[in-house]
Amino acid sequence: MDTPESLEWQRLAFVENRDGMAAALTFARQGVAQYASALRESDSGGNQYGAAFRESLLASIRVYREYLLKNETPA
Repeated sequence: MDTPESLEWQRLAFVENRDGMAAALTFARQGVAQYASALRESDSGGNQYGAAFRESLLASIRVYREYLLKNETPA
């Protein structure tokens, strides 16, 4: 069975293979920002998308951050 984490790794590999590393890094950065925003909104009583998918969003954020850590070059 696919876990939320394995699905995100597959998605990142797909984007990287299709569009290149730079696009996959951008995808991961945007994902972290969007998912973290959804969680913050739900925590403050706003949009409840983040509440409904909290565990999945947290899993995605963990994968994206790990991907960024492994593949971003220090500035």
